[in-house]
Amino acid sequence: MITDDAVYLDGQLCPELRATGSDGNHKTPGAFAWIGVRDLDDDDLTQLHQAVGLDPTLLSKAHRDLQRPGLDVHGETVVIALTTGHFNPEDTSIDVADVLLAVGRDFLVTVGTDLTPPPTTPGTHTDLADGPLAAFRVVLDSIIDGYLTLLDHLDREIKQVEGEVFSTGRANPVEQIYRLRRLLMECEQTTAPLVDEPLERLVRRRLPAWIADDPYSANIGEQALHEIDRHFRYIDNRVRARRELLDGVLNANLTQVGIRQNEDMRKISAWVATAAAPTLVAGIYGMNFEGMPELSWAYGYPAALGLMITLATLVHVLFRRKGWL
Repeated sequence: MITDDAVYLDGQLCPELRATGSDGNHKTPGAFAWIGVRDLDDDDLTQLHQAVGLDPTLLSKAHRDLQRPGLDVHGETVVIALTTGHFNPEDTSIDVADVLLAVGRDFLVTVGTDLTPPPTTPGTHTDLADGPLAAFRVVLDSIIDGYLTLLDHLDREIKQVEGEVFSTGRANPVEQIYRLRRLLMECEQTTAPLVDEPLERLVRRRLPAWIADDPYSANIGEQALHEIDRHFRYIDNRVRARRELLDGVLNANLTQVGIRQNEDMRKISAWVATAAAPTLVAGIYGMNFEGMPELSWAYGYPAALGLMITLATLVHVLFRRKGWL
């Protein structure tokens, strides 16, 4: 289904022009069409072929085969498959979507739901003044911004978990750590294929002649593609670094749990030793031998109680000084 159909001339939206449909007309010199498609079907392929001359076989093949970042160049058309990532704060998950970009001499076709739609308000859009290559660059920058926003959200989640791990409380956020690590693994599976693929392949192979001759080819030329590829590499390296950070947080959490368990065992042992001193005295005098001393002494009972209290107090003070209590 075609959701966006805009025509631009020198960065100026031409609301009276359409690229598709019976009134489609964007052949004005210097104008280009930006068409957004969602849930690509045969009817959309037919309209795109009639509107901008996009080969239906090329786009359908790319939509079917390029299920991971990839590239296909056919004549004057470049088709690039990418993946987008967005953070969903409602259930703390990552929404990943496959997108297709088809750029030609006078058009840009975007297939996917998580892409920046073309501006539809009248006015001059300076970012689009350089034609379809500039629009292509805008979409790539939007994908990069989506990943950076995703990583910013994950950074805040990681800092919150770090605070819980190293707080004085006794919370054990191991579930949150594993959940975040799982999210980072999913993110890495998405960002890793963006490195070297497909932008580096586009640099290494011959570009269509119209791109090489375009005065605005800086938007998709070798230098620009290397710059965008560096952004993708930065995102991928940042994801890997956050995963290693979470591994360290997980190890620190396990260490903290072990330390707390040791502290608990020391406290339990100290209290057991404190109770053992009076229990020893009571056990001895509970044997009821006839020849035991102080059995007939009038102050024997209070003396035994005082001895038990004194021993318990001494043991308690000793363990408290050692930091066990």
